[in-house]
Amino acid sequence: MKNMNHYCRIANTFVRPTALVIALVTGTAFIAGSANADESVEQAGKQRFMENCAVCHGSDAKGDGIFTQLLKASPSDLTVLSKSAGGEFPFNRVYDAIDGRGSVKGAHGSKDMPIWGGEWKGSSVAPETVLRGRILEMIIYLRSIQQ
Repeated sequence: MKNMNHYCRIANTFVRPTALVIALVTGTAFIAGSANADESVEQAGKQRFMENCAVCHGSDAKGDGIFTQLLKASPSDLTVLSKSAGGEFPFNRVYDAIDGRGSVKGAHGSKDMPIWGGEWKGSSVAPETVLRGRILEMIIYLRSIQQ
């Protein structure tokens, strides 16, 4: 092909080197900005945890909240989820436990725990999307506090 030295082949298309450099710089900026985004999401998840879960699981998520004595079963220590799962954070299990709408019976103990999947759905235009975002905020926070 003519002037092939002015193009780079990527995924069966041709891109000018200048466009490739712009794409790489933009991607690098996006990755650098994602650390701040993760912090923001983590903080939102922590706030949601404090508002909804800390009364049972404790503000430190170790299962010693102020309502513990009122419960039939002790809340889990949420700081050792990864340790209990062989060193890898059990994303799917945690998601199902928080959502609660379709989890396997007994996956989160009794149904005494609020089913946040129904509570957080809200009445927005895209309620399922909002719900999933709220659950993911919480999961990102929980993943950040693992021992």
